Amino acid sequence: MIKKNLSLQLRNYGLLFICFFLTIQAMAQTAAIRGTVKDANGLPMAGASVMLDGTKRGTISDASGNYELKVAPGNYTLVVSYVGVITQRKQITVAPGSVSENNFDMQNSGDLNRVIVVGSRSAATRSSTQTPVPVDVITSRELNLTGQVEPTQMINFVAPSYNSSRQTVADGTDHIDPATIRGLGPDQTLVLVNGKRRYNTALLNVNGTIGRGSVGTDLNAIPAASIERVEVLRDGASSQYGSDAIAGVINIVTKKSSTGTTLYAHWGKQYAGDGEVQQIGLNKGMRLGKKGGYFNISGDIRRRDPTNRSGDYTGTVYTSDVPLDEQIIAQRGFSRKNNMHIGNSRVNNYGVLVNMGYPFKKNLQFLLTAGYNYRDGKAAGFYRYPKQTSQVIAELYPDGFLPEVNSIIRDKYITGGLEGKLGNNWNWDISQAIGGNTFRFDVTNSNNASQFALKETAPTDFYAGKLLFRQYTTNVNISRDFGEQIGLKSFNLAAGAEYRTDNYSIEAGEEASYLNYAPSSGKVGGAQVFPGFQPANAVDEKRDVLGGYVDIETDISEKLLLNAAGRYEHYDDYGSSLAGKFAFRYQFFTQLAVRGAVSNGFRAPSMHQRYFSAISTVFIQTSSGLQPFQQGTFRNNSLVAQAFGIPSLDAETSTNYSIGLTSKLAKNKVSITVDGYLIDIDERIVLSSSFRRFGAPESPAVDNILSQYPELNDVSAVIFFTNAIDTRTEGIDAVISFADKLGNGQLAVTAAANFNKTTVQGEADVSTITDPALQARLFARDEKGRVEEAQPRHKISINFNYRVSKLTFNVRSTRFGKVATRDPGNPALDEFFSPKTVTDASISYKLANFANITIGANNLADTYPDKLKNFGNTGEGRFVYSRNATQFGFNGGYYYTSLVFELHNLKFNTKEQVSKAAPTVPMMEVQQ
Repeated sequence: MIKKNLSLQLRNYGLLFICFFLTIQAMAQTAAIRGTVKDANGLPMAGASVMLDGTKRGTISDASGNYELKVAPGNYTLVVSYVGVITQRKQITVAPGSVSENNFDMQNSGDLNRVIVVGSRSAATRSSTQTPVPVDVITSRELNLTGQVEPTQMINFVAPSYNSSRQTVADGTDHIDPATIRGLGPDQTLVLVNGKRRYNTALLNVNGTIGRGSVGTDLNAIPAASIERVEVLRDGASSQYGSDAIAGVINIVTKKSSTGTTLYAHWGKQYAGDGEVQQIGLNKGMRLGKKGGYFNISGDIRRRDPTNRSGDYTGTVYTSDVPLDEQIIAQRGFSRKNNMHIGNSRVNNYGVLVNMGYPFKKNLQFLLTAGYNYRDGKAAGFYRYPKQTSQVIAELYPDGFLPEVNSIIRDKYITGGLEGKLGNNWNWDISQAIGGNTFRFDVTNSNNASQFALKETAPTDFYAGKLLFRQYTTNVNISRDFGEQIGLKSFNLAAGAEYRTDNYSIEAGEEASYLNYAPSSGKVGGAQVFPGFQPANAVDEKRDVLGGYVDIETDISEKLLLNAAGRYEHYDDYGSSLAGKFAFRYQFFTQLAVRGAVSNGFRAPSMHQRYFSAISTVFIQTSSGLQPFQQGTFRNNSLVAQAFGIPSLDAETSTNYSIGLTSKLAKNKVSITVDGYLIDIDERIVLSSSFRRFGAPESPAVDNILSQYPELNDVSAVIFFTNAIDTRTEGIDAVISFADKLGNGQLAVTAAANFNKTTVQGEADVSTITDPALQARLFARDEKGRVEEAQPRHKISINFNYRVSKLTFNVRSTRFGKVATRDPGNPALDEFFSPKTVTDASISYKLANFANITIGANNLADTYPDKLKNFGNTGEGRFVYSRNATQFGFNGGYYYTSLVFELHNLKFNTKEQVSKAAPTVPMMEVQQ
């Protein structure tokens, strides 16, 4: 075992050591390319992309429109692009030790497309409308214009097919937001950072939230100040990037500027007076050496106070005798208001990210991305009332208590590698990524009711255990364009291999957090709200994944683009899979093109879905309302799962189809894209419905099985992971964009929409489950409703942005479609929530060449979702809004102000220079 671990460490760190060694040994001559980018009005253009064609090297212009790139001597093609202007190319030759001056005067086009990376392995420069599949490209300035401070929420309001809303009363999921594309699961979207696979969180969503039973990737662990742009590939890409990319791929591209210092500050608060948010962000670029290297560091500090939208409790508190209870309530001064904490959790987040590149020479560069993020949070569960004698120590809490779940979440990651060219023909890169997430649970303001003998001296705080997930990924890629040799515009051949090790572990909590010290007393053992992980839950497992791919992309003619890819992956615990993809784009004429793709995918069960087990306290809807259950989550291969007859866990497979149109009209001032899609997923991995021991049709069978295990005496419900369903997701994405001069300014309008529907097409073979009541409960109507109706069926947004002189005006309205929740057994308790529209508005003003202020409001009209209508769903009045089906949250309006300081521009300028300074916040578009 020691030798195996040593070998693993040598593999993971050896490449990084070699890369660093080469960096400090490198010597080469240097040269520079610099200049100024101006808009059609002759004003400096901030944020223009300046790239060396055929490479990943480049920079962005600063607030004065200036840019500079350190390069090795040689011939280059500069590509300068920006939203709403015509992309310019210029061929240049740079002599040793010289500085090549290249200025660009950009002209308006209305073509709102940017150069993209994700979805294509070709070195050819393509905009997002020139790819065979749809891609959203969202810049950092567009993200900042949302008025949000967390990346998940930023993307939510600019990408039509992306959905994320904060959860409440959901244990760990209060602190990490689940996010989805096209209404599928969080674990069916692959996340990349600078084109390299990002690890998942250690947290498994096991409560009644969006993404129940899945594992996502925590985008909020990436400092917002570090993000240059976000690319959202909305198509199946398993054949290109591997397992998990069933719904699509999100690629976070971090900043790599070698100059400038930018400081971000944000303050805001909900209209209701709570939920104050404070943020400080910093990005600084520095030159590394004298050969065009860069060292870019970003930091982010976020503080979010909790919100509370709970209702007044209407049930009994001390006794079931209502008159007596009212009398005791009056005597004790108990308040029925705000018994619960229903809203955003309290979160403090601190993150740092470093992105660097060092060219040894023209065709060899070292790249490194590394970061650390720390987050602590506090959320609450259900209030424990004195009448709940099996859960409350009366001497300790005579009036009951609201237990709290505290989290400490850490992320550490580093990716290092080399990229270059062999013989000026073959592009290659090799990288090693090491990253992981830990999630520590602490319970406060609680008790272990089985310690009742200790009375008021019983402990109230408990360490409940820790989750950990690590990932080690070695990646090699090569590519070459053979187009010139075979007489085509392009024929790019790419191939690569990946070796990945996943490591998942659970650490048990302290004894008092899980143990029942008096099993025959009728008292519930373990910390109330979140019983700790037990030694039986503890696990430390690894698996290896080996994959390889081939990708061909070719411009057969000026009108026809074809792409084909195939990927083989082998999991040492689940066997092998083969995924393929074919895509095309055909330009009928200048104003119209058609594109489409067909692909298949594969997703093995995550390590979490295989090895997670726990006993937790959940509140389940019954005929008597919301009732507490000690619910056990058991591994699919456990003895308990076998006793129930749960089928063995297997991989899920998918087939994706898409077809779309792109059009440019009015001299490229109007861009229209429409893409339809259909995604079939077979044997989809889900968490089963809860098999209840009491008060349900399946209860006799459940009790009969659990009675065989005396150690499960406290357990009153059980759930399992299983391949329970086949689903079909179909929908349409559409984007219409317009940009042109209006008066002395620039107007940009973008309308974007996603229409989406998921249906359960079939259910698993349950012949291994012999009891009919258990068969019917495996995936009941409440869980089916969560898959089909808990996320909006449509999201439509329209954004107006007007930039003139020092002012930028932005107004965005987003309409969220209807959602619903289904009761497990009583259709009369189903809830339906109508579509709602949320409007955001902001005004930005450039105070000086180095400072920009924005004042705005999100949810300007203070819109809330529909209230729960059936009293049985409200938890006796405590829940006003649904926590199981979410559109945009239920916190109401939010007002804020933000400041951006370009500290590198803090100098004494003439009045003429200041008046010509470009606004730092340009127009915002959702790219297609």
